[in-house]
Amino acid sequence: MEQVEMMTMDELHLREQAHDLRSIDQQELMTNFAFESRMVQGADEKGNYVVKKPSDIVNYTKIRKKITGEIAEDEAKVSHLKELSDRAKRAREEALQELKKGGN
Repeated sequence: MEQVEMMTMDELHLREQAHDLRSIDQQELMTNFAFESRMVQGADEKGNYVVKKPSDIVNYTKIRKKITGEIAEDEAKVSHLKELSDRAKRAREEALQELKKGGN
């Protein structure tokens, strides 16, 4: 009798990520083929290319980051920096108010 091995949830998640990333790689390859084809033909009335680079069609870097969770990390960093910026702005406003009080 053959023994079946079970996957942990982490292993399943990694396999799903790998599958998604492979699918994105295949889509990116097709987009790059389309881009190469466009270089030979697709221009507007003035002769300018409508699409300048493959990422103008689809941003695969962003999709990959979303699959791996890096987007969430980036958003958390931005949120943290915004919070620090807001704190600095409030501190500056309070300092200016204190200066005005002392000057009267």
